Amino acid sequence: MNEKDNSKKRSIILLALSIISVFGIVIIWQIIAPFMIDNDNIYLKTIASGEMTGTPESHMYYMGAVSGGIISFFYKLTGNGIPWFGFFICISFSYVMIILLYKAMDLSQKIWQSIIAYIICNVIFISFFYQYFAKPQFTLASGFSGAGALFLLSLLDEKERTKEYILKLLPFLALTAWSLGSRDKAFFMIIPFFGMVFVQKFLDAKEKANKKNFWAAALLFALSIGFVFGINKVAYSSLEWKEFKRYTDASEKLFDYEGFPDYDSHSDLYADMGIKKSSYEAINQHYNIIMDPSINGDNLTKLADIAKNERIEKEVSKPEKMLNVLGTIFRYNFLEYQDRPINILVYLLYAFVFIAALVSKKYKVLRDIAFILVARMFDWIYLVWNGRFPFRVTQIIYIAEFVLLVAIIIRYRLWEIERKKKEDKIINPVFLAMLLFVLAAAIRFGIPVMKKNYESVKSFRQMSVCFEELEDYLENHSDNFYFFDMSHLYYMEELLSFKSAKYENYVYMGSWMPNSPWYNNKMKEWGIDSPAEALLEKDNVYIVYQEVDFDTRDFLDYYFDEHYPGTSIEVVDTFESSNGFKYEILKPKYN
Repeated sequence: MNEKDNSKKRSIILLALSIISVFGIVIIWQIIAPFMIDNDNIYLKTIASGEMTGTPESHMYYMGAVSGGIISFFYKLTGNGIPWFGFFICISFSYVMIILLYKAMDLSQKIWQSIIAYIICNVIFISFFYQYFAKPQFTLASGFSGAGALFLLSLLDEKERTKEYILKLLPFLALTAWSLGSRDKAFFMIIPFFGMVFVQKFLDAKEKANKKNFWAAALLFALSIGFVFGINKVAYSSLEWKEFKRYTDASEKLFDYEGFPDYDSHSDLYADMGIKKSSYEAINQHYNIIMDPSINGDNLTKLADIAKNERIEKEVSKPEKMLNVLGTIFRYNFLEYQDRPINILVYLLYAFVFIAALVSKKYKVLRDIAFILVARMFDWIYLVWNGRFPFRVTQIIYIAEFVLLVAIIIRYRLWEIERKKKEDKIINPVFLAMLLFVLAAAIRFGIPVMKKNYESVKSFRQMSVCFEELEDYLENHSDNFYFFDMSHLYYMEELLSFKSAKYENYVYMGSWMPNSPWYNNKMKEWGIDSPAEALLEKDNVYIVYQEVDFDTRDFLDYYFDEHYPGTSIEVVDTFESSNGFKYEILKPKYN
C-alpha cells in the first residue's frame, strides 16, 4: 500500500473517530440531561413535522426553503416519530466540532499526539460548546454551520492544481448553502468574516494560477448564495406569503425594535384603524394578537412607521450615538456575562496567537488578526447601532473568530519555531502555554457554565411535564379547538424525543405565526372566520389560560366586554398537572 493510500485510509479513520466522538457526546448527554428546544424552535418543529398543519410543511419561513424541504421530506417519509428537526439542529452544530477534531488529529504525526489532540478538543467541546446543545436555537445552528464553511475556506490552498482545488471547494460550498438555507440572517453575520478571508487570499494570490483558483472560489461562493436565494424567492413568491412577510416584518419592528406607539397619545389614529384600547393592551402587554382582525399588515406597518419616526426624533446626534455604541460594545465584550465563556476562550486565542506570531517571527499573522478584528467590529457596530444584539446572534461572532484563529494557528504552524536550518524546528513554548491556559479556562469558566446549563435543562424538563399532560387532556377532547393565551404558556421539548405527536387541535394567540398561511388554513379546516366570534358562537371552541399568582385574565374580560357588550367569560373546566400547574378552560358567553 503506497503513501497516498495510507493517507487516505488514515483520513477515513480519523473522520470516523471525529464523528463518533461528537455524536457520542450528544448521545451521552441526551441520556443524562436531554437537550431541550423552546420558543420559535418548537413552532418550527411542529410546522415541519405536520403537528400544526396536519401534513409536513416545507415552508418554515424563518428557516429557508432548502432546510425546510430537507426536514419535511424526512418527516413525510417516516412520520413524526423520528426527531428529524432535532437531528438537523445537532448536525448543524456538530460540523465545526467534527472539522476541528479531524484537522487536529490529522496534523498529529504520532499516536500520542493524536490522543492528546483528541482529549483537548473534547474538553473544549464539552466545557465551551455544551451550552449550545443544551438549549439549541436554529439561528445559532445556522451560524455554526456557516463557521464550519468559514474554517474550510480559510484553510484552502490556492497553490493547488485547479482540479484538486475545485474538489476541495465542494465541502465549503455545501456548508455555505446549508448555513444560508437554514437562517439567512445568521449567515449574514459571518459575511464580513468571509469578506476578510477573501481579501487575505486575494493579497496572497501572487501567481496567475493562484489568482485563477481565487476567482473560482469567489465565483462559486457567489453562485451558491444566489442559488439558495433563488430557491427561497420562488418558494415564497405567492401573494399569501408576500402578505405574511409584510405583516411579520412590521410586527418584528414593533415587538423587537420600536415598541407600540402609546395608545392615549394616538387615540384618534388607533380609532381610525379600528383598534380599541382592549386590543392594544392584549397585544402590547400580553402578546395576544389573533382575535382582532384590525391587527393586520396594513395597520402594523403604519404603527411601525410612527414608532420609528418618534424614536428618530428622540435620538441624539450621530457622533454621540457612535460614542454610545462604542461604549456599549466595550461593556458587552468585557464587563457583561452574556457571552461567557466563549468570549474568554476567544480572547485567550487572540493573545496567544499574537504573542506566538512575534516569537516565531511570522508577522503576516498580525495582518490576518487585523482582518478578523475589522470583521468583528463591523458586526458589533451594526448590531449595537440597531439595538439588537441577543445571545443567539453575538455568539455567532465569537464562533467565527474562534475558527479563524484556529485556522491561523494551523496555516502558519504556530506550534513550532524554525531554526537556522529549515528542517530544524522546535516546539513553540507560547503554544504550550496557550493549551494550558485554554484548559484552565475550561475548568474555571467553561465547566461551571456547563453545569449551570445542565441543571437548567433538568429543571425545565420537569416544568414542561405540565404541558405534556395538558396536550394529553386536549387530545382527549379532540372534537374541540383551543386558543392558548400567550401570557404564561411556556414550555420546552426534548430535542431528540422519539415520541410520535398528533395533529394539534390548538393554536397560540400570539407569537409570529398569527395571520400566516398555516394559521389561515387551520382556521378554515375548523370553520373559523373570526376567532373571537367563533369563541362566542361555536360550542367546541375555547381559550386555555394558565392560572398564576402574579397576573389575572382581566385583559380577556376587558377585550370581550369592549368588543361584545353583554358578554362574560366563564370557566367551563379546569385541569391540574401532576406537578401542580393549574389551567382554566374558558368560554366567552352572552349574558
